[in-house]
Amino acid sequence: MPNPTEIVLCGLDGVLALIDHRLHFLRNDEGIRDWDAFYAACDDDMPNLPLIQRLNLAREEGYPVLLITGRNAAVRGPTEAWLARWNIGHDGLWMRPADSRISTARFKIEIVERHLAGRKIRRVYESAHQLDFARWITQQSIACTLFGPNQGNGAAREILDLRNIRHACGHITLYPFYGDDDHAWDDRCAQLAQNSCLLCQADALDAERRQRHAQARAAAHERGLPPLAGSDRQIAWAEGIRLSAFGAIDKVQQWVDRHAEAAQAEDPDHWQTVTQGIARATAWLEEQTDARWWIDHRQGIANHLDAGRTLLSAVAEQEGYF
Repeated sequence: MPNPTEIVLCGLDGVLALIDHRLHFLRNDEGIRDWDAFYAACDDDMPNLPLIQRLNLAREEGYPVLLITGRNAAVRGPTEAWLARWNIGHDGLWMRPADSRISTARFKIEIVERHLAGRKIRRVYESAHQLDFARWITQQSIACTLFGPNQGNGAAREILDLRNIRHACGHITLYPFYGDDDHAWDDRCAQLAQNSCLLCQADALDAERRQRHAQARAAAHERGLPPLAGSDRQIAWAEGIRLSAFGAIDKVQQWVDRHAEAAQAEDPDHWQTVTQGIARATAWLEEQTDARWWIDHRQGIANHLDAGRTLLSAVAEQEGYF
């Protein structure tokens, strides 16, 4: 018999609602993210019919289904109309408040912690785009089923299939397939199975970033650079930028050492001005401990000679060292 205290949680965008048709509002050549238009187009979402059947069956068996979405509550009306149109039964709908600026993951976590404490969550259905929330759910020892993005070409909606893919990491992701290219779907499934799931891929990237951060921090310490100030994420990002900058400065110094004798003989006064400017610009950069500064000035910073020259020249000119 179902446990009446057990509930099922489900996301909307990329889970119950397939949203490929409106992603162009967020991903486009202009780099413009029009969130209002993205949410406003939700009434034309394609329903994930196989999942809808699962959820309706769960409700028939006595398990309440609660929907939690980061979708803006300004479109609650169209959202509820869409749910009714596709006969999606549910026992609660939480939407992010229109004036909220917190992340989708943080919003969903707060809903679970504040409103569902003490309730046993039987399963969570979530989009593979919401990995932070999915990771938190699994850390609570709650079963989580991830839905990947559509793997068909999306050119038609008449054919919809939901495929279980067991990835190389052993985890399973459900992928919707729709479009008019169904002849290629088996090949695509084989390709997906050869790779780790998106959550494991993200964890691997995080581990790689942490390793690079540790290496950059160790290199900064060895060089005698002061610690950076900022959030953990800012510092991790800025450490790598600063490491590239000083790697380039090292190459400039090596160039200086190679040409010092000839340049000194040709024009000692000018050469002294150049070397003093380089030294003062280097010292100025060593004093920049605000992680935000390095992030804001990352454009053009790279670990090669020309980038080092450009960086030092810009600082020297800005500070009047030349």
